[in-house]
Amino acid sequence: MDTHSSLLYEYLTDHALDFTEDWLKFQGIKKGSHYSLGSPPEVQNKIKEQNSNYVKIVAKCLLLSNEESKELISNWTKQTAADRSKSSTTLDEVVRNSGVFRRVYWTYVEKFVEEQSELNIQLKEVFEWERKINFALDYVLETFTSTFLGILMNRLQAQSTLIQELSTPVISLTSEVGLLPIIGDIDTDRARTIVESTLQQSSDAHLSMLIIDLSGVVMMDTMVAQQIFHLIDALNLLGVKSVITGIRPEVAQTAIHLGLDFSTIHTENSLERIIADVIQENSCFLQM
Repeated sequence: MDTHSSLLYEYLTDHALDFTEDWLKFQGIKKGSHYSLGSPPEVQNKIKEQNSNYVKIVAKCLLLSNEESKELISNWTKQTAADRSKSSTTLDEVVRNSGVFRRVYWTYVEKFVEEQSELNIQLKEVFEWERKINFALDYVLETFTSTFLGILMNRLQAQSTLIQELSTPVISLTSEVGLLPIIGDIDTDRARTIVESTLQQSSDAHLSMLIIDLSGVVMMDTMVAQQIFHLIDALNLLGVKSVITGIRPEVAQTAIHLGLDFSTIHTENSLERIIADVIQENSCFLQM
Protein backbone atom coordinates (compact mmCIF):
# COMPACT_ATOMS: atom_id res chain seq x y z
CA MET A 1 0.00 0.00 0.00
CA ASP A 2 2.84 2.42 0.91
CA THR A 3 4.45 1.71 -2.45
CA HIS A 4 1.24 2.56 -4.27
CA SER A 5 0.87 5.76 -2.24
CA SER A 6 4.39 6.77 -3.21
CA LEU A 7 3.61 6.09 -6.86
CA LEU A 8 0.45 8.19 -6.64
CA TYR A 9 2.46 10.98 -4.99
CA GLU A 10 4.97 10.90 -7.86
CA TYR A 11 2.18 10.83 -10.45
CA LEU A 12 0.40 13.86 -8.97
CA THR A 13 3.67 15.75 -8.57
CA ASP A 14 4.73 15.03 -12.16
CA HIS A 15 1.33 16.17 -13.47
CA ALA A 16 1.05 19.31 -11.30
CA LEU A 17 1.38 21.66 -14.27
CA ASP A 18 -1.17 19.72 -16.33
CA PHE A 19 -3.47 19.75 -13.31
CA THR A 20 -3.16 23.53 -13.09
CA GLU A 21 -4.05 24.00 -16.74
CA ASP A 22 -7.15 21.87 -16.25
CA TRP A 23 -8.05 23.84 -13.13
CA LEU A 24 -7.72 27.11 -15.04
CA LYS A 25 -10.39 25.99 -17.50
CA PHE A 26 -12.96 26.47 -14.74
CA GLN A 27 -11.98 30.11 -14.17
CA GLY A 28 -13.73 33.16 -15.56
CA ILE A 29 -12.94 36.85 -15.74
CA LYS A 30 -13.45 39.05 -12.69
CA LYS A 31 -11.66 42.36 -12.28
CA GLY A 32 -9.18 42.41 -9.43
CA SER A 33 -9.44 38.70 -8.62
CA HIS A 34 -6.26 36.66 -8.62
CA TYR A 35 -8.24 33.78 -10.11
CA SER A 36 -9.42 35.83 -13.08
CA LEU A 37 -8.29 34.80 -16.54
CA GLY A 38 -8.00 38.51 -17.26
CA SER A 39 -5.43 39.16 -14.54
CA PRO A 40 -1.96 40.44 -15.52
CA PRO A 41 0.55 37.82 -16.77
CA GLU A 42 2.70 38.13 -13.65
CA VAL A 43 -0.33 37.40 -11.45
CA GLN A 44 -1.39 34.44 -13.60
CA ASN A 45 2.12 33.02 -13.47
CA LYS A 46 2.17 33.33 -9.70
CA ILE A 47 -1.24 31.68 -9.43
CA LYS A 48 -0.06 28.80 -11.62
CA GLU A 49 3.02 28.37 -9.46
CA GLN A 50 0.99 28.46 -6.24
CA ASN A 51 -1.60 26.03 -7.58
CA SER A 52 1.09 23.60 -8.75
CA ASN A 53 2.69 23.77 -5.31
CA TYR A 54 -0.75 23.18 -3.80
CA VAL A 55 -1.08 19.98 -5.86
CA LYS A 56 2.31 18.80 -4.59
CA ILE A 57 1.55 19.69 -0.96
CA VAL A 58 -1.69 17.72 -0.95
CA ALA A 59 0.10 14.83 -2.67
CA LYS A 60 2.79 14.93 0.00
CA CYS A 61 0.10 14.47 2.64
CA LEU A 62 -0.43 10.94 1.27
CA LEU A 63 2.89 10.04 2.89
CA LEU A 64 2.50 11.99 6.14
CA SER A 65 0.62 11.67 9.38
CA ASN A 66 -2.26 14.08 10.01
CA GLU A 67 -0.15 16.20 12.36
CA GLU A 68 2.69 16.41 9.84
CA SER A 69 0.17 17.34 7.15
CA LYS A 70 -1.24 20.13 9.33
CA GLU A 71 2.19 21.70 9.77
CA LEU A 72 2.95 21.51 6.05
CA ILE A 73 -0.44 22.99 5.11
CA SER A 74 -0.37 25.79 7.69
CA ASN A 75 2.89 27.16 6.33
CA TRP A 76 1.43 27.23 2.80
CA THR A 77 -1.95 28.77 3.65
CA LYS A 78 -0.41 31.62 5.65
CA GLN A 79 1.41 32.88 2.57
CA THR A 80 -1.36 32.30 0.03
CA ALA A 81 -4.03 33.86 2.27
CA ALA A 82 -1.85 36.95 2.63
CA ASP A 83 -1.48 37.13 -1.16
CA ARG A 84 -5.23 36.78 -1.79
CA SER A 85 -6.09 39.42 0.80
CA LYS A 86 -4.10 41.98 -1.19
CA SER A 87 -6.38 41.54 -4.21
CA SER A 88 -10.11 41.73 -4.83
CA THR A 89 -10.38 37.97 -4.46
CA THR A 90 -13.40 37.27 -2.28
CA LEU A 91 -13.83 34.47 0.20
CA ASP A 92 -16.70 32.96 -1.79
CA GLU A 93 -14.35 32.69 -4.79
CA VAL A 94 -11.85 30.86 -2.61
CA VAL A 95 -14.52 28.44 -1.40
CA ARG A 96 -15.77 27.86 -4.96
CA ASN A 97 -12.27 27.15 -6.19
CA SER A 98 -11.68 24.81 -3.30
CA GLY A 99 -14.50 22.68 -4.67
CA VAL A 100 -13.14 22.94 -8.21
CA PHE A 101 -9.68 21.94 -7.03
CA ARG A 102 -11.11 18.91 -5.19
CA ARG A 103 -13.01 17.70 -8.27
CA VAL A 104 -9.98 18.04 -10.52
CA TYR A 105 -7.79 16.35 -7.92
CA TRP A 106 -9.95 13.28 -7.79
CA THR A 107 -10.05 13.19 -11.58
CA TYR A 108 -6.27 12.78 -11.54
CA VAL A 109 -6.44 10.08 -8.87
CA GLU A 110 -8.94 8.28 -11.07
CA LYS A 111 -6.59 8.64 -14.07
CA PHE A 112 -3.75 7.16 -12.02
CA VAL A 113 -5.80 4.12 -11.03
CA GLU A 114 -6.89 3.57 -14.63
CA GLU A 115 -3.40 4.02 -16.09
CA GLN A 116 -1.81 1.78 -13.47
CA SER A 117 -4.22 -1.12 -13.75
CA GLU A 118 -1.36 -3.61 -13.57
CA LEU A 119 -0.72 -2.55 -9.97
CA ASN A 120 -3.96 -4.21 -8.91
CA ILE A 121 -4.84 -1.32 -6.61
CA GLN A 122 -7.30 -2.41 -3.90
CA LEU A 123 -10.45 -0.54 -2.98
CA LYS A 124 -9.26 -0.11 0.61
CA GLU A 125 -6.21 1.74 -0.74
CA VAL A 126 -8.44 4.19 -2.59
CA PHE A 127 -10.46 4.79 0.57
CA GLU A 128 -7.24 5.41 2.49
CA TRP A 129 -6.23 7.96 -0.14
CA GLU A 130 -9.70 9.51 0.18
CA ARG A 131 -9.17 10.00 3.92
CA LYS A 132 -5.71 11.48 3.45
CA ILE A 133 -6.56 13.76 0.53
CA ASN A 134 -9.88 15.03 1.85
CA PHE A 135 -8.36 15.63 5.28
CA ALA A 136 -5.68 17.77 3.61
CA LEU A 137 -8.16 19.66 1.42
CA ASP A 138 -10.51 20.30 4.34
CA TYR A 139 -7.66 21.54 6.51
CA VAL A 140 -6.44 23.82 3.72
CA LEU A 141 -9.86 25.45 3.49
CA GLU A 142 -10.16 25.71 7.28
CA THR A 143 -6.77 27.34 7.82
CA PHE A 144 -7.00 29.51 4.71
CA THR A 145 -10.41 30.87 5.75
CA SER A 146 -9.24 31.52 9.30
CA THR A 147 -6.06 33.29 8.17
CA PHE A 148 -7.83 35.24 5.40
CA LEU A 149 -10.56 36.50 7.76
CA GLY A 150 -7.98 37.29 10.44
CA ILE A 151 -6.06 39.49 8.00
CA LEU A 152 -9.25 41.28 6.91
CA MET A 153 -10.41 41.82 10.51
CA ASN A 154 -7.03 43.23 11.51
CA ARG A 155 -7.16 45.53 8.50
CA LEU A 156 -10.68 46.70 9.37
CA GLN A 157 -9.66 47.30 12.97
CA ALA A 158 -6.66 49.35 11.87
CA GLN A 159 -8.84 51.38 9.50
CA SER A 160 -11.46 51.88 12.20
CA THR A 161 -8.81 53.08 14.63
CA LEU A 162 -7.40 55.46 12.04
CA ILE A 163 -10.87 56.85 11.26
CA GLN A 164 -11.55 57.37 14.95
CA GLU A 165 -8.24 59.15 15.43
CA LEU A 166 -8.86 61.34 12.40
CA SER A 167 -12.36 62.13 13.67
CA THR A 168 -10.95 63.68 16.86
CA PRO A 169 -8.13 65.95 15.70
CA VAL A 170 -6.75 68.63 17.98
CA ILE A 171 -6.35 71.74 15.83
CA SER A 172 -3.61 74.17 16.83
CA LEU A 173 -4.85 77.76 17.08
CA THR A 174 -1.63 79.06 18.57
CA SER A 175 1.50 77.46 19.92
CA GLU A 176 -0.26 76.89 23.25
CA VAL A 177 -3.97 76.81 22.43
CA GLY A 178 -5.75 73.96 20.66
CA LEU A 179 -9.29 73.29 19.47
CA LEU A 180 -11.03 69.91 19.70
CA PRO A 181 -14.22 69.82 17.57
CA ILE A 182 -16.36 66.81 18.46
CA ILE A 183 -18.90 65.88 15.80
CA GLY A 184 -21.54 63.16 15.65
CA ASP A 185 -22.71 60.42 17.96
CA ILE A 186 -20.39 59.22 20.70
CA ASP A 187 -20.47 55.62 21.87
CA THR A 188 -18.28 54.01 24.53
CA ASP A 189 -15.47 53.04 22.15
CA ARG A 190 -15.34 56.44 20.46
CA ALA A 191 -15.46 58.25 23.80
CA ARG A 192 -12.47 56.24 24.99
CA THR A 193 -10.62 56.99 21.76
CA ILE A 194 -11.39 60.71 22.08
CA VAL A 195 -9.94 60.80 25.60
CA GLU A 196 -6.80 58.84 24.75
CA SER A 197 -6.15 60.67 21.46
CA THR A 198 -6.81 64.14 22.88
CA LEU A 199 -4.53 63.64 25.87
CA GLN A 200 -1.72 62.40 23.65
CA GLN A 201 -2.12 65.19 21.09
CA SER A 202 -2.35 67.87 23.79
CA SER A 203 0.78 66.56 25.48
CA ASP A 204 2.71 66.30 22.20
CA ALA A 205 1.73 69.88 21.25
CA HIS A 206 2.58 71.24 24.75
CA LEU A 207 -0.78 72.99 25.00
CA SER A 208 -1.76 75.18 27.93
CA MET A 209 -5.41 75.51 26.85
CA LEU A 210 -7.82 73.28 24.94
CA ILE A 211 -11.17 74.49 23.62
CA ILE A 212 -13.64 71.62 23.37
CA ASP A 213 -16.38 72.42 20.85
CA LEU A 214 -19.57 70.37 21.32
CA SER A 215 -21.68 72.12 18.71
CA GLY A 216 -21.58 68.97 16.56
CA VAL A 217 -22.90 66.75 19.38
CA VAL A 218 -26.69 66.39 19.17
CA MET A 219 -27.12 63.95 22.06
CA MET A 220 -25.64 63.96 25.54
CA ASP A 221 -26.08 61.11 28.00
CA THR A 222 -24.45 60.25 31.30
CA MET A 223 -21.75 58.16 29.68
CA VAL A 224 -20.70 60.93 27.29
CA ALA A 225 -20.71 63.52 30.08
CA GLN A 226 -18.58 61.28 32.31
CA GLN A 227 -16.04 60.88 29.54
CA ILE A 228 -15.89 64.65 29.03
CA PHE A 229 -15.45 65.18 32.77
CA HIS A 230 -12.75 62.51 32.76
CA LEU A 231 -11.01 64.22 29.83
CA ILE A 232 -11.07 67.60 31.58
CA ASP A 233 -9.71 66.12 34.83
CA ALA A 234 -6.92 64.38 32.93
CA LEU A 235 -6.09 67.57 31.01
CA ASN A 236 -5.87 69.46 34.31
CA LEU A 237 -3.30 66.94 35.51
CA LEU A 238 -1.32 67.70 32.35
CA GLY A 239 -1.54 71.42 33.09
CA VAL A 240 -3.98 72.09 30.26
CA LYS A 241 -6.89 74.43 30.97
CA SER A 242 -10.18 73.34 29.37
CA VAL A 243 -12.99 75.44 27.97
CA ILE A 244 -16.22 73.94 26.64
CA THR A 245 -18.25 75.72 24.03
CA GLY A 246 -21.06 75.00 21.59
CA ILE A 247 -23.42 73.15 23.92
CA ARG A 248 -26.71 73.03 22.02
CA PRO A 249 -29.97 73.98 23.78
CA GLU A 250 -31.38 70.47 23.53
CA VAL A 251 -28.15 69.05 24.92
CA ALA A 252 -28.26 71.52 27.80
CA GLN A 253 -31.84 70.50 28.61
CA THR A 254 -30.90 66.82 28.51
CA ALA A 255 -27.94 67.48 30.78
CA ILE A 256 -30.17 69.19 33.34
CA HIS A 257 -32.74 66.39 33.09
CA LEU A 258 -30.02 63.81 33.74
CA GLY A 259 -28.65 65.81 36.65
CA LEU A 260 -25.30 66.43 34.99
CA ASP A 261 -23.36 69.16 36.76
CA PHE A 262 -21.28 71.41 34.49
CA SER A 263 -20.98 74.16 37.12
CA THR A 264 -17.33 73.39 37.84
CA ILE A 265 -16.39 73.51 34.14
CA HIS A 266 -15.56 76.67 32.24
CA THR A 267 -18.16 77.00 29.46
CA GLU A 268 -18.67 79.64 26.78
CA ASN A 269 -21.52 80.09 24.31
CA SER A 270 -19.50 81.26 21.33
CA LEU A 271 -16.58 79.49 19.73
CA GLU A 272 -15.92 82.49 17.50
CA ARG A 273 -15.57 84.79 20.50
CA ILE A 274 -13.17 82.45 22.28
CA ILE A 275 -11.01 82.14 19.19
CA ALA A 276 -11.08 85.90 18.72
CA ASP A 277 -10.02 86.37 22.37
CA VAL A 278 -7.22 83.86 21.94
CA ILE A 279 -5.99 85.60 18.79
CA GLN A 280 -6.17 89.00 20.47
CA GLU A 281 -4.30 87.80 23.55
CA ASN A 282 -1.68 86.20 21.37
CA SER A 283 -1.37 89.39 19.31
CA CYS A 284 -0.98 91.52 22.43
CA PHE A 285 1.68 89.16 23.72
CA LEU A 286 3.63 89.48 20.46
CA GLN A 287 3.47 93.28 20.62
CA MET A 288 4.92 93.42 24.13
